[in-house]
Amino acid sequence: MSVSSVRRTIAMGGAFAVTAGFAVTLGAGGASAAPATITWADGGKNFTRTISNVAPAEGEVVTVSTTIAGTDTVNWFEDHRNTCITYKKDSAKVAGIPVALQSQGAGLLRVSGNWDASTSPTFEFQYVIGANCPREVALNTGIKYGAVASSGENLNLGPAYVVSKNVSTTVLNPAGPLKAGVESTLTAKTLGGRAGDLVKFFSGTNEIGSVALDATGTAAFKWKPSANQAGPHDLSAKFLATPFATESVSAVQSVTVDPGDQTTQTTLIMPAAALINVDVIIEAQVSPFPGAGTVTFKNGMTELGTAPVGADGKASVVKNFTVPGNKAITAVFSGAPGFAGSTSTAQTLSITDPGATDVATTITLDLPEIVQKGRYVFLRANVAPKAVGGTLQFFSGAEPLGNPVNVTDGLASQSYMFTVSGVRDVRAVYSGAPGYLGSEASTTITVQDEPVPGGGGSSLPTFGS
Repeated sequence: MSVSSVRRTIAMGGAFAVTAGFAVTLGAGGASAAPATITWADGGKNFTRTISNVAPAEGEVVTVSTTIAGTDTVNWFEDHRNTCITYKKDSAKVAGIPVALQSQGAGLLRVSGNWDASTSPTFEFQYVIGANCPREVALNTGIKYGAVASSGENLNLGPAYVVSKNVSTTVLNPAGPLKAGVESTLTAKTLGGRAGDLVKFFSGTNEIGSVALDATGTAAFKWKPSANQAGPHDLSAKFLATPFATESVSAVQSVTVDPGDQTTQTTLIMPAAALINVDVIIEAQVSPFPGAGTVTFKNGMTELGTAPVGADGKASVVKNFTVPGNKAITAVFSGAPGFAGSTSTAQTLSITDPGATDVATTITLDLPEIVQKGRYVFLRANVAPKAVGGTLQFFSGAEPLGNPVNVTDGLASQSYMFTVSGVRDVRAVYSGAPGYLGSEASTTITVQDEPVPGGGGSSLPTFGS
């Protein structure tokens, strides 16, 4: 509260005082206090009332003193003020001597005794300005007294307090590493506010969220930047003005939101049906290729197995189901550095018992004995008798060679390129189909660095039929 505001407040009381024959003066105070004094006459006695600071802030201690001069004996004296202003215990004095309170009520204190007004006794009390005091409005004070010759009261005479708003200060704590798609907490601390007051968080002039202060004066906002918010940001926190406190804005903090992990898509590759006790290859393709991480395969909530993701973004497990029925299969990619995790759409795998008339099958492999590394070759298989339906998967050990291929008229073929030289075990697994039991066969292929006489591979791939 400025001195000019205090003068206006006292002038209002002065208008009343003049009509009653009173005089008002404003004491000379420093920048941190604005004392005020009023004088008046009543019942043949002269009164001088001073408040040490009529423009106090929350929590400040003020001293109120009233001097009575005349030819009378004062038996009791009451000091009146707004109930938001609290009496400071044991601060009452009369003529400079501490006295006990006779009584106190809502907004009033009483002391009693026998004080000779001819000695000009001063009645002094100290108060603490409460947090719930209304701000920037006049809070009048007054007195009531009893004396032998006459008594009187001026309960709203003044001087009046005008409690200033708290001058708030807001500080934005350093923001940690920020990444798109990852939730982080922006924390601001406000002094001068109170629980429930609002703090807004900004990037430049754009509001990104708001949250209320807690009991410690802290506002913690959880921010999850989106992918399109990656890049530089000038963050700040603004405490909004309230009836009790002024607005304040933190210093700007320049940060960068990392683009975050690239989104991925996981797709299941598997047959729709298989027989019990037959190996089923369940494969997942993660796109774009993360080159790391794992894929966990599930039947409902039951884990079937976990496999690493290869350089081609694929992972697979081989599962032998011993109980018929429909299985709800999903693949869950764990995520990898720079790549977010993802979960495939569930697919149904129908596991059935072999029928009484299902026929056994055998697989004849049609594979070259020697192939050149880095050249596509055809992997062919003949399922006899001419099976209709089902799929066939080629393996080298536990590694799938390409995707499962459909079996048509007993034939299945897959083009594949070996990238590592040496002797490779090659296995073909037929899933079975209605009327046909599953089967498998294996052989070896030698992969060499040198060209293979007569071809040993084609430069153009032809994918499985």
